[in-house]
Amino acid sequence: MALFEKYSILLRWWLFFAVASLGTVALYLSGIIQKVNQADFTKISFLIYAVFAIFTVRTGIETYRLSMEDKVTNRHIAIYYKKSDIGWFVSDMLLTLGMIGTVAGFIYMLDTSFSEMDPQNAISMQGVLAKMGAGMSTALYTTAAGLVCSLLLKLQLFNFTHHLDYLSTTLEKNEAS
Repeated sequence: MALFEKYSILLRWWLFFAVASLGTVALYLSGIIQKVNQADFTKISFLIYAVFAIFTVRTGIETYRLSMEDKVTNRHIAIYYKKSDIGWFVSDMLLTLGMIGTVAGFIYMLDTSFSEMDPQNAISMQGVLAKMGAGMSTALYTTAAGLVCSLLLKLQLFNFTHHLDYLSTTLEKNEAS
């Protein structure tokens, strides 16, 4: 196996990690992370990002280990597939957490807004609109966090399992000849 071919999976993961890290810094510097912190009263968005960060590092570690393997066997490939299954489960869990945040935001919006509504009082209506905005912000930020983090984790896992497929096919060809 050529040297670049052996390390290509690790190089692709490292490129992804560098771009994701720069994206996080850009979100922080632009103030978006602070806006999410103020708007998301459930803080589910940050839970989603924390789980994403943990599994990004975990995927990187497994990618590194795979790229360092001298002789990959079917047993090794099966073990790595099992490890990637956990990541695929977590990527779906990130979507689910986003949906839970969406539901929580809508419940907050509907529960707190309409119970205090007095259509005759302009100040009351302003309070209702403010609470509706807070609930809607939570719903949208958690949905966006779940969708984006799930997609980014799936990209990493696709890179990982695609390389496993390649190794498996190569191993089968070598055993056949």
